[in-house]
Amino acid sequence: MAEQYTRDDAKIAVVVNGRAYEGWLQSEVERNLEALAGTFSIPVSLVPGQPPDIRRGMEVKVLIGDRAVLAGYVLAAEPFYRRNECGMRVVGRSRAGDLVHCSAIYEGGQWRNVMIDRIIRDILKPFGLELVVDTELGDPVKDFKLGHGELALDAISRAAKLRGVLVTCDDAGRVLLTQAGKTRFKGAIVRGQNVISMESVGSDERRHSQYIVYGQSDDADATDLAKGLKATAEDSEIERYLPLVINADGNTTQAELKLLADHTMRVRRGHAFGFRYVVEGWTYQGEPWPVNQRVPIYDDVAGLDGVEWLICSVKQTCDLKEGDVTELLVRPREAYDTAPLKTKVRRRNWGNRGNTSNHPRGPSDRAQGGR
Repeated sequence: MAEQYTRDDAKIAVVVNGRAYEGWLQSEVERNLEALAGTFSIPVSLVPGQPPDIRRGMEVKVLIGDRAVLAGYVLAAEPFYRRNECGMRVVGRSRAGDLVHCSAIYEGGQWRNVMIDRIIRDILKPFGLELVVDTELGDPVKDFKLGHGELALDAISRAAKLRGVLVTCDDAGRVLLTQAGKTRFKGAIVRGQNVISMESVGSDERRHSQYIVYGQSDDADATDLAKGLKATAEDSEIERYLPLVINADGNTTQAELKLLADHTMRVRRGHAFGFRYVVEGWTYQGEPWPVNQRVPIYDDVAGLDGVEWLICSVKQTCDLKEGDVTELLVRPREAYDTAPLKTKVRRRNWGNRGNTSNHPRGPSDRAQGGR
């Protein structure tokens, strides 16, 4: 059972019809800032002839400790056994997962001069999903059309991109419009304290020296020249000639094209940097590791001395080898934000001057996660 290997006394459980079923080894809960829908795979106890009342399509909540981290639906609930154990593996995803593979349908398929939350609410309505707005949405969108058969998630993401807004879901399964890293997590990632392993992720493969965005305007007052619009953004760190041309959808404005060009450049540059950490436990002082919060990192190998990066992905697992652990993917906050990218990795050596060996952690007075 999971409690045999848990370092912080937290437990993973699924709640169906008001009843909690505790997870075993090989439990897995994953939430990702870019995937919108969280997923889980949790084995629970099964007495032969008396299976738990869990069926496909039922509503479910996933708890880590006493905190709900995901609300959604059961996709599969299948029995298994091996030697001395018998169980049922419950697999599912959050409510927003319905948007991933389903088409967006709206009568007329077009909006004019509306805020992006109106567009997104209209798309969400048939799915019975609630929208929460936690950021400024900017000006109304002049024209927005659904593509034939366009997936709901693709349409929502496209609308949000016009205003540099992040689309994710909250722990209650609601769709959330927000900005990256508005809040700071109370914990910290500290080499030599709670870190089991680290690896660097990301490269310059998808970065370009120049981003050129073209669009069209049907403004009756615009000149013929203004009807064909163009905006550019440059990444000064890319020295080779690597241009990328982007064609904006629908009728647009010069300001919207410039926003799209700058946003694309910053996102691609930010995604070129990242670290994947495996840390001990599922929680920090009883609170599950969250997605879309800033966390300070103290890691002399990574060259980070208390710099706050954004938690982009959280995967909580339990197995015989490592026990209960959390895998965290962190990137510069600006990879998902509309502010200019400022965070860069700087290599530095802590410890005695001239000593180039590894050190267990950074300065102790700043390694506890406090402000």
